[in-house]
Amino acid sequence: FGVSVDDVNRLINTALGGEPIGTFYENERRFGIVSRFDPKFIRSPKTIGLLPVFNNQKMPIPLESVAKFSAVDGETMIARENSRRRITVRCDIVGRDQGGFVAEAKQRFEGKIQAPADVRVRWIGMFENLERAVKHFAWVIPVTLGMVFVLLVATFGSIREAFIVMLCVPFACAGGVMALYVRGMTLNVSSGVGFAALFGVSIMNGVVIVEWITELRRRGMDRERAIIEGAQGRLRPVLMASLVAILGLLPASVAHGLGSDVQRPLATVIVWGLTCTLAMTMFLLPVFYRIFGPSVVEVKEQALLHQPD
Repeated sequence: FGVSVDDVNRLINTALGGEPIGTFYENERRFGIVSRFDPKFIRSPKTIGLLPVFNNQKMPIPLESVAKFSAVDGETMIARENSRRRITVRCDIVGRDQGGFVAEAKQRFEGKIQAPADVRVRWIGMFENLERAVKHFAWVIPVTLGMVFVLLVATFGSIREAFIVMLCVPFACAGGVMALYVRGMTLNVSSGVGFAALFGVSIMNGVVIVEWITELRRRGMDRERAIIEGAQGRLRPVLMASLVAILGLLPASVAHGLGSDVQRPLATVIVWGLTCTLAMTMFLLPVFYRIFGPSVVEVKEQALLHQPD
């Protein structure tokens, strides 16, 4: 038909998108003048096919004579990363943890979908923060607890007493896990930080109780009475130290406003975990001291070591 591709493209651009033909100035403001077809001429592929495109002899040729029309689904935007095309499939997770969802999704994907050789599949999202945090906590928590144990041994001069104080960590862990389970929450970075803080407060409570029981035994009090007097005498300090954290973070643990998704797991672990830990520490720690506590000879040796020169 003697029709050039440029003329066809120009017609389509003008009809559907609009073709700039000039500029309008209003003082310092500038506006583009765009020419486009009346909507009634581009309502359907049939009407678009009737648009005239002129050949070299200035004769009108229907657009459908030189082009094919079809309605298909395609990409609205082509994104690139490192000079390669990238297609992102997004999804929101409701009612379960991100780490477990991604692990199951990867397993199903690898079992049912075989990606072409030139296609690289990557899983990205907020769950990566959890993976990095797990790797970080995997060595930070054991190293920290080991250092705390060494400091406790140096403080009390007894491995047994340091071991009894460290039993507060399982108490705290059980209370925090129970709190997450009851409230339907999952382990994430925020709750992991809450566990770290919970361990610190629970160990501090254990130090207060064990240190006073040992001090009473150094003064000559027998084991049974020292355990009872020590637990009763340190009830108020332990309650005050724990209630400060519990009452301070209680509003955050029940909040549902903007940003509460981050602070609620941390506060839940500390508040409800510390409440459970407080009860177990006050009632179970004296029992464990009765079972694993140092003998009278060891207490007397510690008393000699703590006497001033």
